[in-house]
Amino acid sequence: MKKTHRFLACTVAAILTFGMPAQAFEPALDPLPDLSSYPTQLLLDGQAVKQGAMPRYIEGTAQLPLRNILEQAGYKVDWNAQNQSAVFSKNDMETYRLSSATGALTQDETVLWTDSKITVAKGTTYVSANLFDYVEGIKAAWDGATNTAIITTEAPRDNVYCYDLGEGTLTQGTREIPYRMQGVIGVPEGQNRPVVIFLHGAHPIQSAAENRYDLGFSYLVDQLADAGYLALSMNVGINYSFENGEPNGCQRTVQVVEQQSALLKQAIEGKNGIFPCDLKNKGDLNQVILVGHSRAGYDIFEVADQTELLGIQGLISAAPSLVSPLSGAPVDVPAGIIIPQYDGDVTSLDGGTLFDQLENTSQRSSGTDLIYLENGNHGGFSTALVRPDPFADRDTLPLVMEPEKQQAFFSAYVMDFVKTVLATGKTPLETVASLPEQYAGYPIMARVDAGGDVLYRAAVDSVENLKTTDAVVEAVNACSTLDHTAGSFRIPGSFMQYDLTRIRWEKAGSTVTVPVSADLRQASYLQMVLAQDSGDERNRQQDQSMSVTLRDAKGRESSMKISAGTPALTWQEGTVESIPVTGEDSFLQYSTFTPLGSVRLNPEDFNGVDLGQITQIVLTFDQPSGSIMLREVQLVE
Repeated sequence: MKKTHRFLACTVAAILTFGMPAQAFEPALDPLPDLSSYPTQLLLDGQAVKQGAMPRYIEGTAQLPLRNILEQAGYKVDWNAQNQSAVFSKNDMETYRLSSATGALTQDETVLWTDSKITVAKGTTYVSANLFDYVEGIKAAWDGATNTAIITTEAPRDNVYCYDLGEGTLTQGTREIPYRMQGVIGVPEGQNRPVVIFLHGAHPIQSAAENRYDLGFSYLVDQLADAGYLALSMNVGINYSFENGEPNGCQRTVQVVEQQSALLKQAIEGKNGIFPCDLKNKGDLNQVILVGHSRAGYDIFEVADQTELLGIQGLISAAPSLVSPLSGAPVDVPAGIIIPQYDGDVTSLDGGTLFDQLENTSQRSSGTDLIYLENGNHGGFSTALVRPDPFADRDTLPLVMEPEKQQAFFSAYVMDFVKTVLATGKTPLETVASLPEQYAGYPIMARVDAGGDVLYRAAVDSVENLKTTDAVVEAVNACSTLDHTAGSFRIPGSFMQYDLTRIRWEKAGSTVTVPVSADLRQASYLQMVLAQDSGDERNRQQDQSMSVTLRDAKGRESSMKISAGTPALTWQEGTVESIPVTGEDSFLQYSTFTPLGSVRLNPEDFNGVDLGQITQIVLTFDQPSGSIMLREVQLVE
């Protein structure tokens, strides 16, 4: 884990249950950011074109590469050097000629349109998006919000289709709000396939219909379709747009999903002419996984609770932003939450708050994964976000993983989640014997809520039952207000109260004994949730290690070692910073978030004790000094 120099002002000042992201959304009518210095993209029928010339965006003008687009769309293109013109046709029909000198597009000697902005640079002819209005079978648009040329054809070569289902109407109070029902859909082989729906977050926007952040998940739509799932990414920009008055929570998103799902249901039942592809019997709306990013990472819980058409089986939340509370208790389905280390948008890493909500909802019995992605950032999950996180600390930008790598990680987790949840009703990490240090080859810190009996839970009075030898235990509050008593220790999320037990020692072999009355015979794992307090000098900037001993009613013991390098016991690079607070003593804060991690032990590996009558769990610390934070000890069924 590397150092981040970000400091959360909300850690000092926030007294809200929900963390306030640095950028919840930008007003819809504000100008889009200048992306002229960032790479442009070319999407053809929802698929990223990686080869050939890319669009150019110069002085507020988008220029599209003529040959690359035409050839990708199936046209044959030739260059007439004598006339300095491009000649192109498809299936030996509809021959067009475009003069590079005058910009005149002709067919059968008839001028169809003249492109006054045609440019030839380094052997590539660039044209306006409007030119393709006059070319059969191709539509082109420039999306200034995502720096992308969006090209659609009448006959996509792959199983992915951009769609526009026409105008829909949303209601908000007494208002009726028109919007375009848009998205991208991937069609699998076979019938009655499970359905995966992606919802994007709130980003700079001028037009809900023209700024296509839904296309940022086309890569996953394609991969899921190839893997046998019916996948969609829906344009929910109208939920973040002020074009028709101020939005109300995610009320509009819920309606968009319901309306598009109703049309999807009709298409699956065999009605033609709705989508640009045949969807008869392609999907099973009783097996649906919702995936949300940013604002939608929290909104999917509201959608799942309110939808009447979809049988939601699981939820994946990437870099969620908590803006408004849920209207009811979270739905009881498996959930996966991903929080990127260097999130420059949702700087409080609200996924930590969301995990706590799910873990402490008594109505839920389903499991939850919480993955802290080292070096991840907010925008890397989506190809539509070409800028680095706009509010990120400039010092952290060189540390952020490449977007392609973050998308590879996300693809791997989404694929595993969909497959595992639909097959077993469990999250990918819920049943693994040892929580991984990496996922798909990328370093993570994992925490899992899998249910089961809690043997110890940090609380103000819980330390009274602990017995110590050469160690000191203390109840601390790792909240997000000035009531914080956990020193510089900082966890992802924002909390009014977050209880931890701090354990400090100054001698190797120091112990803490947790009295229990536990039957481990039916338990799959003994799980501890903890973290090293990296800002405490006692840890000497080194990883910790410890042993866990089970003692039964007859005094017999058996031990297992948790070695140094285990993510939850790893020292995370950073520094303790002193933040001035008006009228108060300075507030200490570690420069790096420290997520709590789950450590699992198999009860069957404790030999020589009666697992049915365990009376004590003893933690023995190997290093000459150290400090850790303990949240809970539980049995996982």
